[in-house]
Amino acid sequence: MITTEEIAVVAHNMLQESNVAEMISGVIDYERNDYAKEDVIIVPHHITGEASVRFGQVKVNVHVPDLVKKSGKQPVYRINFPRLIAIKKAVIEVLKSHYQSDEGWDWTIDSMDPPIKEPGQNSHFVSLALEITVREKKSSTN
Repeated sequence: MITTEEIAVVAHNMLQESNVAEMISGVIDYERNDYAKEDVIIVPHHITGEASVRFGQVKVNVHVPDLVKKSGKQPVYRINFPRLIAIKKAVIEVLKSHYQSDEGWDWTIDSMDPPIKEPGQNSHFVSLALEITVREKKSSTN
């Protein structure tokens, strides 16, 4: 039975082998450690039980440090929309409508969230959801 963790590895490998890995200052990974760099983080979420057709989700988050603008003595931080947009577009191009017909599963890109402030950091991220459909073949002996 396939898990969202296994599917997350496929998404990770596809992104790692694409131009996305070269265009960001950070890493493609499963967790974030350096908030000063641009990262693409893959987060496995839920998948439904044991039915022959199951549904799940993997989130892909694009993290970009904010732009710093000097304003008097205090720096002002602004969302770096150009980088968020460019990296998100590249990620979508790599991951859109993926099918693993030999393994019986696929994903489509569903919801795409607007920029969200990273708590406690001068950074924002956008999130997109890979909506997964798994079709398990059941033999007559099951």
